[in-house]
Amino acid sequence: MDDKELDELFTDPAHQEVVDLLKTSRPATPPLDPNFRLHLRAQLMAEARKTLVPRASRSWFPFNFTPSVLAPAMAAVAAGFIVVLGIEVYLANQPTAAPVAFDVSKLNNKSNVATGEPIEIPFSGPVDKAAVEIQIEPATSFTQQWVGQTLVIVPDHQLAPNTTYTVTVKPRATLATPNPSNPNSPKPAVAPTPAVVHFTTVRAPIPPVVPPSFRSAGVTYGFDSRLGDSGKLKILNAVWTSAGQLLVTRPGGQAGPAAVPSPSATATASGSAAGTDVWLMSPIGTPVRLVGPGDNFPAAAPTGGLFSAWRQQGTQANLEVRDLQGNLVSTAATLDGVPDRAAVWIGSDRLAYVDNGALRIVGLHAPLEAPALKVDHDGSLAASPNGQFLAVQSTTGSVVLDLTPGPTQRLLDGASGFTWSAKGDLAFTIQRDTGTELYLLTGGKTSKIASSPGSQTWSDLNWAPDAASLLFAARPTAGNSSASVLMLINRDGSNPLRFGPQREYSAPQWSPGGDLVLFTRRDEAGGNAFWTATSAPSGNDAAEKQALAEVEKFMQARIHGDNSTAQDELDDAGRAAYQAGASSLFSPAGTQFARYYPVTVQLTGSNPNKFLVGVRIFLAKSGVETSFFEEQLSLTLQAQRYLVDGVKASDTTALGHGPTVVSVQVLPAPPGQQVRVRFDADLKAESVTNSTIQVKDANGELVAARVSFDPDKHLATVTIRLRPGTYQLVVTSGVTDINGTPLAQEYTAPLIIGR
Repeated sequence: MDDKELDELFTDPAHQEVVDLLKTSRPATPPLDPNFRLHLRAQLMAEARKTLVPRASRSWFPFNFTPSVLAPAMAAVAAGFIVVLGIEVYLANQPTAAPVAFDVSKLNNKSNVATGEPIEIPFSGPVDKAAVEIQIEPATSFTQQWVGQTLVIVPDHQLAPNTTYTVTVKPRATLATPNPSNPNSPKPAVAPTPAVVHFTTVRAPIPPVVPPSFRSAGVTYGFDSRLGDSGKLKILNAVWTSAGQLLVTRPGGQAGPAAVPSPSATATASGSAAGTDVWLMSPIGTPVRLVGPGDNFPAAAPTGGLFSAWRQQGTQANLEVRDLQGNLVSTAATLDGVPDRAAVWIGSDRLAYVDNGALRIVGLHAPLEAPALKVDHDGSLAASPNGQFLAVQSTTGSVVLDLTPGPTQRLLDGASGFTWSAKGDLAFTIQRDTGTELYLLTGGKTSKIASSPGSQTWSDLNWAPDAASLLFAARPTAGNSSASVLMLINRDGSNPLRFGPQREYSAPQWSPGGDLVLFTRRDEAGGNAFWTATSAPSGNDAAEKQALAEVEKFMQARIHGDNSTAQDELDDAGRAAYQAGASSLFSPAGTQFARYYPVTVQLTGSNPNKFLVGVRIFLAKSGVETSFFEEQLSLTLQAQRYLVDGVKASDTTALGHGPTVVSVQVLPAPPGQQVRVRFDADLKAESVTNSTIQVKDANGELVAARVSFDPDKHLATVTIRLRPGTYQLVVTSGVTDINGTPLAQEYTAPLIIGR
């Protein structure tokens, strides 16, 4: 229940958690001796009022903070209340049982928690699972499940990077109270000890000023690792989602997070052993959640957070469409028999599949008319990203269907292995006696761009994310057919290079961000095991890296109180700006600069000699982050070094009071630009519009723009056409999280469009 005296006395966020714990520890029934509690509470309240001196109101900027002399007093009062908390928890549980603690040592204050991994909290003993309540800030939708005495929290979407999360574990407001006169009344609940856990997610890569290139000569292969093994984590097939996670098919009954068993372990209609399930999996191979019990052959939609999969029921198979939480959206189609391939998404609302050799096209809620085409068992089928074209390897020849509708374009005899780029280019191969020919269809024109040596065959084409190159498997035409290697070739057929060491690779798939490649290798039993390899594209970013290296040196000096190094990173104008109060070079008394990260990096001129770097700086008290503010640092190349020559600072924002912007990135998107704004919370999609996210020109006038939102990535994309100049991004408090909490305050950031 609410306690106005506590709320008025403890207004600082660093101490509010103690108040919250006090509130959650209140018993549902009066204690044995209420006079003892009232007497103890009155004494502590009186002592608190003597100790806590009222503070003058303060602005955002770190001046006039509470004098550090108050810190010991605050700590003493907080410690006193923690004692009360312990007494109250003890008294509250006397009619039931002792509270159950849990071990958060592996999670609390951890600073590199992966964004796509489940959160595990082990309890010290049996606990009433129905009595446990979980809250996560920033607002995060999640599911929870139990493995023995371990609570597994699975976020519905990946967590945001560079973000400190607070997980509150407490007993529910009302617990079952036993009735001695009724033997059938519920038994006393063993409630958890209330606690608050803080952790920070991994630091995200810095958004580049110039998008990196995946041209063959510039992509580097890092290291590869196997996703599970044949004994513990068997994977039958896998595909990427648009958010960079994996949809995998596994044998029915396989374990999930922290050994959560799958409920599906049924036999298939064909009489084979156990059935299969479709799981959502993190990029490093941790099962996140079961999303398709009994399903097989998943295919991820290009947008919208949906996937399709086949579910065998008797002699028929249903084509199911589900979201990434596992909710059934629709049953799109039914076929007689057993499917042997995944369906193909055509845009975000149609699917193509093969029914006993016949091509079918279906909408999510209604069948559609499809051309009368027959497709072989291994005939290639692929749809363009915009959903306009469908390439089909039919028994009468390969064609590209225009689904607008438009004229059908016939491809060369033998064309197969279709793959579409993000820009709408179709690549395919033709196998000849002398090797493999590689073709490109772009702008309605077909051209041969390369041929393999006579000793090799090329297959399994896959486009790089920026359509600059093609990745494929190369195998010897004779001898050991499993000794394939990965190859990269530019889109014009130039510079074919081996990608990675001399090992076996098949069916490569770039991740949406291009940082990983998924592929298969033979496993110990002669089947296929799934692997991922890290990759890094090249970029014309030497100047950017040099500028960011100076920012890193400058910020680390400020965090550690190194005045000499910090001053060395400033020129005269930069020093004057800090001395004039444009921002504070070091943290105010009683606080610390806990950490920082770059929010955005922009080139301010046509030459790479001046950058604008936005940094977010977090303030902490007693080791707990309480607020943040941003600085826009101007860096200019001076005597072969980038020095800070200007700074502008924002107001401070308290943590835990609604969603916040995590990063801003400006990318060219001819004939205009894209402004990508990432958030730290799950948002209400209807609150992300062009009225809540705006771009204004130098005169403060709104610029026409289109805003789209991807909830899986917490990403709002503003598509706009801007002339060279300086603009302002405005994210209003109309943006709300899933709980309806708005941004604590309007967020603004400069946007610089170069020539």
